[in-house]
Amino acid sequence: MPRQRWSRTNIRIDINKRDLLSIAVLCIIFFSVAIWNLGLTQVPTTNWQANENKTFYIDLGKPESVGTVYFLVKNGSANVQVYTGSPGNWSNSKSFAIPTSYYSWNEVNINSGTQYVRFDFEQASIEVAEMALLSQDNQRIVITAINSENTSDPNLSELIDEQSLVQCPPNYMSETVFDEIYFVRTAENYLQLQHPYEWTHPPLGKLIIASGISVFGYNPFGWRIMGVVFATLMIPVIYILGKKLFGTWIGAFASAFLLTFDFMHFTMARMATVDTYVVLFSLASQLFFLIYLKDVLKNGWKAPVQPLFLAILFFALGFSTKWFVLYGFAGQLAILAVLRLKEVAKLKKNLSDKINAFFDHPYSMVVGFLLVAVLVYFLTYIPDILAGRSVLDVLGLQGGMFNYHATLTATHPYSSPWWTWPFMLKPVWLYVSYLPLSVKSTIVLLGNPAVWWAGFAFIILAVERAVRKRVFAGIFIAAFFFFQWLPYALISRVTFLYHFYVSVPFLCLASAYFLSKYWSTKWGKVVAVAYFASVVVLFGLFYLVISGTPASTSWIDSLKWLSGWGF
Repeated sequence: MPRQRWSRTNIRIDINKRDLLSIAVLCIIFFSVAIWNLGLTQVPTTNWQANENKTFYIDLGKPESVGTVYFLVKNGSANVQVYTGSPGNWSNSKSFAIPTSYYSWNEVNINSGTQYVRFDFEQASIEVAEMALLSQDNQRIVITAINSENTSDPNLSELIDEQSLVQCPPNYMSETVFDEIYFVRTAENYLQLQHPYEWTHPPLGKLIIASGISVFGYNPFGWRIMGVVFATLMIPVIYILGKKLFGTWIGAFASAFLLTFDFMHFTMARMATVDTYVVLFSLASQLFFLIYLKDVLKNGWKAPVQPLFLAILFFALGFSTKWFVLYGFAGQLAILAVLRLKEVAKLKKNLSDKINAFFDHPYSMVVGFLLVAVLVYFLTYIPDILAGRSVLDVLGLQGGMFNYHATLTATHPYSSPWWTWPFMLKPVWLYVSYLPLSVKSTIVLLGNPAVWWAGFAFIILAVERAVRKRVFAGIFIAAFFFFQWLPYALISRVTFLYHFYVSVPFLCLASAYFLSKYWSTKWGKVVAVAYFASVVVLFGLFYLVISGTPASTSWIDSLKWLSGWGF
């Protein structure tokens, strides 16, 4: 089989001014909407600590109708007894528990007229960044003074030293959401060269979050901004993938447009979790694999291997973030194996010669590329080593990670089995904050129905085109969609709708394929424009519940289209 010189390259993007303008418009739209109210840029950061029983009381200066007391817990948990009355004459005891939290607000309703409120922290191991009070008519109450009772605590002032930075009542803009409690905490650990808290996934995603914090500060905006950046970068990647796959402007535009207005893409972009980074790396890997594959089909195995190297490099970055990117990479290897097997089967040689032919170029180079991928993976553990882990600890950690996911038996009210994901039978309710006047700030993770339901129908049609007509685009889309989705049928641990995120770009590509195919007809254009309009309308309709923007409970309830939709 022909050998290949590394110096030759054929990585061509093939986009024109129209493409650049389309990409720029979609990126600007997405980035502008996603960054709006992403999170506060200034939040309380000084902390009061209690590692034993602590008692203090606050003075409001005059009797107030106290409604709710809020504690912004940086880390830890405690049991708290609350009293009203006055020093030496406390009454109306109320108890509540602060569960293990990380930068989240906890509240207790007092609903009492008083000038003083006493707090007994018991069995405490907690850091509290700030506290705040609302009256029974939801007005902020100024805390005049804070004092210890019985014992001296010079650090009590840190509970009320950043009142101007408090958002009260709080919502997602001032605290962690869902799994941010793990990833943000670990990003902070890395910045302080501390032992990382979250170890069940490789480090790269948490290091990316840490980079946002290092630039924009420790605040919700700082720990979420990189998600918006990476989600925005996903738009040109899928655009170019669509252009390479379909060869038309409308195919590329439709692919990027549908992803731009997908709910999951939007919501995941605005969370400090790592899945958005995984999907970008996976999609970039599949783009470069497509470039290589098309060249192989055109020119044989003499095709330049640089695109294949980049495909494996981006796979390595994805694998260094979360392991599930392996499913898509397995699809790449399977496609190359099928092509080689078809070729080797035609050789009139003995079995040994056929085996040697199978592992000839480029497979000999793939081994080298995979060694680079392994190196990239372990380089992301350098911050762990700087924090105190040895090389042997890092190696042993890999087995611990596998065992954790293989034996996890935890349950969750918003988990869902793999087969329900395309139909969105059980969205993930990520966050809720109940606000005055029957208003709440809620965030639910689901897909745009026009993108997901239509896209899955087009996936089925793509399979038909792949099987019956051997259409290349249909084969490529169907192969990667099912390689990235069906393995979850074999996974026994709890799974969630967001595990489907890596397959969402292929829903977009499936729809784009058929829009591109019929765009040249009058009715094709009419249907495409109507479809695009429905996607945007649904995005606007659901914007409040996918962004956390406060809305009336009645409006939110009206969007619960299926019985499993809880938010």
